[in-house]
Amino acid sequence: MKEQKGKKEDGTSALKKGLGVLSCFSWTKTQMSLTEIAREQGLPLPTAARLTRALEEEGFLERDKKTKIFQLGFKCYLLGSIAKKTGFLRTIALPHMEELRKLFNETVNLYVREGDWRICYEQVESSLNLKRSARLGARFPLWAGASGRCFMAFMEKEEVDRLLDEVEPLTENTILSREKVYEKNRELRKKGYGTSVAEREEGVSSVAVPIFDGSMQSVACMTLSGPTARFSEQMISALIPALKTRCREISLKLGAESQNLGMLEGDGEYSLTEEG
Repeated sequence: MKEQKGKKEDGTSALKKGLGVLSCFSWTKTQMSLTEIAREQGLPLPTAARLTRALEEEGFLERDKKTKIFQLGFKCYLLGSIAKKTGFLRTIALPHMEELRKLFNETVNLYVREGDWRICYEQVESSLNLKRSARLGARFPLWAGASGRCFMAFMEKEEVDRLLDEVEPLTENTILSREKVYEKNRELRKKGYGTSVAEREEGVSSVAVPIFDGSMQSVACMTLSGPTARFSEQMISALIPALKTRCREISLKLGAESQNLGMLEGDGEYSLTEEG
């Protein structure tokens, strides 16, 4: 029995290492050498070679015969296409995103957290010529903007402090004060939404609301963003309850309990005198 258990653990370890190899690749690193993969994963070169060979044989990696450089294979593309089509979060969120775009005709984004970043998971673009858009899969720092606060507001203080060590001015409106960040996080937890005026991009305003799962973790957020000139007080006041209502419905479908979602009820209070 002990021997079988050991084999199972070895198999699990090998699987994790293989998945780690695949996770090396990103939008900014679409091709990698064996040495780069080994270095990034902290693996001995022979182990990295064994893992990449197995992944290549199964179609998860492809290697250029001349350069020996790896890139993701057709199996990853296939699984990614299936996930995009059938992903539960995307499936339940997309109709709400389309409704919001129809109501306000501003770009609607769905973000998820990946480590210290928020990732653009889905997007429904405004039909207007002047609009704000993000590439699917693009990543942005958690410490800049209303969308990032939807995650930071529910993180441990120690983790927030670590992220704030990396803060740098992206625009004149980027919030650099730790106390101001803490204040904004408290407001978001109380009101159920966050606002941003040109914190990460000049001329862009946004309103963001967190989405919760059964453990009341902020697993995603939905954001409407566009040119600051169009984000009037009247428009934002109408946008907030519409966005909160839809994020509450999505949270319920993800297992959150109604009694825990009080922050996503009501219209909230908004004034143009609010910062960011």
